[in-house]
Amino acid sequence: MIKKFKGTKGQQKKLALNEIDMLFKQAKEAFNEKPELADKYAKKARRIAMKYKLKLPLKYKRSVCKNCHAFLVPGKNLRVRTHKGHVVYYCLNCKKFMRVRYK
Repeated sequence: MIKKFKGTKGQQKKLALNEIDMLFKQAKEAFNEKPELADKYAKKARRIAMKYKLKLPLKYKRSVCKNCHAFLVPGKNLRVRTHKGHVVYYCLNCKKFMRVRYK
């Protein structure tokens, strides 16, 4: 179950962003011992962002697979390549990829 934050909408969004930040830090710490737990933290953070209609900050958005919602760590379960003006993130869990343009 997802926490409900009290206060005005602005206060709720600030509290939700703090919670998301904390969850991603926990996911980063837990990834080496228990990758499943890190995935769970990432999914929970994503759900909080959706509930409060927030965009995940870019640094967190790129560390979650868009298909299987796994927490991604380069070299462990993520392959990062550049190809024709794109950065290609390849998830080694679900074998799907995400492309991001760069200039």
